[in-house]
Amino acid sequence: MGGEDKMVSWEIIGAWIAAFIVIWIYSFAFRDNVFYKLAEHIFVGTAAGYSIALAIDSLNRVAIKSLITQPTVSWHYIIPIILGMLMFFKYSRKYYWLARYGVAINVAVGAALAVRTIPMANIIRQIQAALTPLWGSDPIKLVNNWLMFLITVGGLTYFLFTIFPPKPAPGRTSATYTLYRALYLIGIYGMMVGFGALFANTIVTRVGFVISIYLIYLQPYIIATIIGVILAAIGILIEVRRRSK
Repeated sequence: MGGEDKMVSWEIIGAWIAAFIVIWIYSFAFRDNVFYKLAEHIFVGTAAGYSIALAIDSLNRVAIKSLITQPTVSWHYIIPIILGMLMFFKYSRKYYWLARYGVAINVAVGAALAVRTIPMANIIRQIQAALTPLWGSDPIKLVNNWLMFLITVGGLTYFLFTIFPPKPAPGRTSATYTLYRALYLIGIYGMMVGFGALFANTIVTRVGFVISIYLIYLQPYIIATIIGVILAAIGILIEVRRRSK
């Protein structure tokens, strides 16, 4: 029973802290204040500590334990361990140059992996996704495919800054200029709709996050919520008074 009581008490304390941090973070929408800064420091410190603990645990599970249990099979883990240890020489004034080897190899491997994977993911597969059939029996799919094709071509046309057909003289028409301008406008409006949809999706996600936080932390612990709001209001008033002087 004692262990369960301690667990429950720690859960309550954690819920109170979570309620305070959520309210104090959102208080920045009104004005910067001391409680927002406190919540920001707590969040950054907790995230940094968790990342360090997670990295050490991953190193222990993946490399150290494998070297201890299967040294003949996992000997190659010694190389990344040594390179990682070299990075700590950055704190030495005399031997800081040794850290460059670890950083250089890390950057080189990352660049090699990026060169190998990015063209396939960001170019070839994007082109394959844009190559959709423009004829078929399904009208909804057909409209979607045509929209994707026109917006893709229009977006590419918009970014062709070096090629722009000259505007025809008054009273004359130019099919090239008319087609180019039509694709140009389709690209502009298509990107505007796409960016607007992404922004709306971001707002909906944030609102859903606020509602979930309210249901999980704020509603069951309404007293903590009220206290957090009061403290945030006090912090905002202190900041307003400080800036008005």
